[in-house]
Amino acid sequence: MQSTIAAIASGTGGGIGVIRISGGLAEQIGQQLCHPWPAPIESHRMYHGHVRQDAAHGGEALDEVMFCLFRAPRSYTGQDVLEVYGHGGVVVLARVLQRVLSKGAELAQPGEFTRRAFLAGKLDLTRAEGVAALIAARSTEAARHAQRLVGGELGRLLGELRRTLLAVLGELEGMLDFPDLEEDRALLDGVRAKLSAIAQKLQSLADGFSQGGRALHAGLTVALIGRPNAGKSSLLNALYGAERAIVDATAGTTRDFVEVSCEWAGVSVTLIDTAGERADATPLEQAGLRLGRARWHQADLVLWVIDGSTADGQAEDALAAQVLAACDLPWIKVWNKIDHVTVRPSPGDALRCSALCGWGVEEVRRQILARRAPRLSHEDELLVVSTRQARLVAAAAAAVRESLRGLDEGIHAELLASEVRIAAARLGELTGDAVSDAVLDEVFSRFCVGK
Repeated sequence: MQSTIAAIASGTGGGIGVIRISGGLAEQIGQQLCHPWPAPIESHRMYHGHVRQDAAHGGEALDEVMFCLFRAPRSYTGQDVLEVYGHGGVVVLARVLQRVLSKGAELAQPGEFTRRAFLAGKLDLTRAEGVAALIAARSTEAARHAQRLVGGELGRLLGELRRTLLAVLGELEGMLDFPDLEEDRALLDGVRAKLSAIAQKLQSLADGFSQGGRALHAGLTVALIGRPNAGKSSLLNALYGAERAIVDATAGTTRDFVEVSCEWAGVSVTLIDTAGERADATPLEQAGLRLGRARWHQADLVLWVIDGSTADGQAEDALAAQVLAACDLPWIKVWNKIDHVTVRPSPGDALRCSALCGWGVEEVRRQILARRAPRLSHEDELLVVSTRQARLVAAAAAAVRESLRGLDEGIHAELLASEVRIAAARLGELTGDAVSDAVLDEVFSRFCVGK
């Protein structure tokens, strides 16, 4: 029998805090915790009362609360669940939780409530991961897409593909038991069509992670690199939409790096302004450059910002190649200060803008998103949002492609069935239909305590 668990299921410091209790002792603990306790208590009905200490401790009131009992199986976890809604102060919630634990509950582990919901069949693993993504969402678009996962869109699609693979597997195994050359040819033609459609869909899902899903889940980090006084700080302010970095005509204003976060088209974006790159940097500047490089080497994209009024295109390319040689990051040339009367012609592969006047800044934003998250422009497209999902979808796609290659080469049906079986197993890991405890531990360890 599973233990009864409890945890704070809300943030602390707000107006209202929630204590969640799940398991066979939930109602018994509630009777000792909440006063007055109604007899009989109705499921899914809100009651008012107080949480008090035991009489042995003076019967002191800890908080005035509302509470609700959700009887199994009509609850989030599928077990009896008691939720207590009190004031959101850190000390108040901690005292109430300690009272609950003293009555026989155990402190819940990260994600343990949702894990129990999964084990009770309340949701599949993709919906569970959607819950984590919704909580961790850093932008409006990330929250919108996470809600689609919570709603089961990805799970339904993967379930349908898995059922088709299992049907194909049955057909291939039937060929082994009842071989008939003419019937087998017709059957394999149908198998090829089904597998081709599945491979295309799975590969699209796998590609969608690197082309949008990762950006939704983790956001984008964009570093602004270039010579001193190229206008990096001004461009950061323009991209951010407000003044966050100090701008001065004196070269070398930025000593190490400045980091700000914003949201573009529903995507969380972190912008990093760095110290100017030059060969004759002073020891102080070199120290700042080292700090900045340690940070921007983790970026998703580099903007190489060029002072378009003084730049030599070949010299800029040579310096950029030297600076970026230590990392393998995609980068875009940005020809800044195009409002200047002495602006020079920019190379064809450079974006043109004026951070001072705002000309071309929106195009820079658009190109960043197009470069690192092109699939986000497809509003109705379903994307996987975790590395685990992307890895398993890619593995399933590879197995299906391998089975198609085997069909073209006339490989025996038994070997074809083996690849189809692998693909179905990978999809089963995604939805949780075939998953180990170790995988569940890894998935739910990323949740917060209380969810």
